[in-house]
Amino acid sequence: MRIQKKTILYAAGVLACGNIVLQVLGFLYRVLLSHYAGAEGLGVYRLVHSVYLVCNAGCLSGITMACSRLSAASEARGERSKINMVLRLAFVVFFSACLFCGACLLLGGNWIAGGILGDARCARAFPFMMLCLALTGIENIFKSLFIGLERMQYAATSEVCEQLIRIATVWFLLYQYEGDDYGTIAMLIFVGMVVSEVFSAAFLSLLFRNWKTPGIHHVRLDYETVRQFFFIALPVSASALLGNAISSAGSILLPKRLMVAGMNYEQALSALGVLSGMAMPLLLLPIALVSSVCTALLPAVTAAQATENNKRVQALVGRAITTVGLIAVPATAVLIPLAPKLSMLFFGQSLSAPYVSLLGATAVICYYQMASGSLLNAIGLQHWNVVVSVGAELCQVILMYRWCALPWLGIYGYLIAMLMTGLIAFILNFIILYRKVGFSLQPLRRFGVPLFCGTALFFWTRIFYQLFSQICSSDITMLACTVICVGLLYIIVLRLMGIRLLHYLSKRIEKPYLPRLHMW
Repeated sequence: MRIQKKTILYAAGVLACGNIVLQVLGFLYRVLLSHYAGAEGLGVYRLVHSVYLVCNAGCLSGITMACSRLSAASEARGERSKINMVLRLAFVVFFSACLFCGACLLLGGNWIAGGILGDARCARAFPFMMLCLALTGIENIFKSLFIGLERMQYAATSEVCEQLIRIATVWFLLYQYEGDDYGTIAMLIFVGMVVSEVFSAAFLSLLFRNWKTPGIHHVRLDYETVRQFFFIALPVSASALLGNAISSAGSILLPKRLMVAGMNYEQALSALGVLSGMAMPLLLLPIALVSSVCTALLPAVTAAQATENNKRVQALVGRAITTVGLIAVPATAVLIPLAPKLSMLFFGQSLSAPYVSLLGATAVICYYQMASGSLLNAIGLQHWNVVVSVGAELCQVILMYRWCALPWLGIYGYLIAMLMTGLIAFILNFIILYRKVGFSLQPLRRFGVPLFCGTALFFWTRIFYQLFSQICSSDITMLACTVICVGLLYIIVLRLMGIRLLHYLSKRIEKPYLPRLHMW
């Protein structure tokens, strides 16, 4: 099948290829960090990174969403003269917010590290963290603009090169340091991030300067564009800022509550490092594909709504929910039986089966919540996404605070809280989408087929794993054979049910009926 450019399948394919490479590189990066920093070092880095996430969310999340949506709408309406206007406005707003965050960290960095994070060693990384934020802002604004214009290849190329530079730089710095001061290790990690962001910011800036399109020229800011920009940016920024602040508060409180349950400080910090730096990234490997579909659909949904093509909006929203399930549920079902072996092989860290199973279920719900929240932003219902996501994060921290202090639950209290609040948030997002867009529910198609495929692959993965563990002498060969056989089985199951995933993504309008089940 020939894939045409400027289609959802092409955009999703380009992003998926880039994200898969990024996931592989990111996985190797975490293996590198676990080798040089250890679980406690990753815990210290996670504390610093929680501050970075809050600053990033407040300064960037709404701005990048506004850039993507306004550039996509301008392209759909043929109003390309607004693109430079949006870009200039985005930089002014971002650097104003970035200077405010920098002033707060400059004046109160030691207090934030010692009083809020509970570890004074974190303060050493703050200056490089702010420099990283400034460069990340330049990169992400250009990247969101290109995504809105459906130039996905620029974003994918920048991300892959940035990750390669980051891995090389961080490895070199940590290899040369060879110390055990975890505050210095966190600082060196952010130094490596700064070096990689310099490349991305310069690369995307140069691409935009050389990307000459007729109709794009300097125009004065008008009131309507500024109003639309802040109407999109403010709710999304508020949602991301509050959500990340609450989530970061959870990361800060988690070690303290685990200490109440009976752990010492080093054990509690190691538990945070294992969860955030090893187990969760391992179970979130399918996010490379899921985020690609969500990102590719966002400008398409925005453009369809801008031209008042309601049927296409309904088709794209329904297609997004179904595709997320067809990718996320089976992929996670394959990872759950293999995760303990993968964790021991790459991180040298053992994970129990109940721990992995609960974390896998949480990851699937996270994918659905992410997709539904992105769709709410795409159709202009970002205020509802603010309410739902912030409410879910707040409930999660409250439940975590109570349950993690129970000795018989411990870290499982945090996992159960994530699962329950994520599920409720997705259900609310789904109801809002249905009432606003009016797409066909089709629960068997949206959720039944992915669940059936995931259940089948879970059991077959265990069968293949046991079979190849007796045949293959190498662990990597055994895991590779298992994944290949399960992947082929998944394709066969989809074909038996009459589903071609690539063809499904490439269709312009979704068919309203369930694929026929062929049995032979």
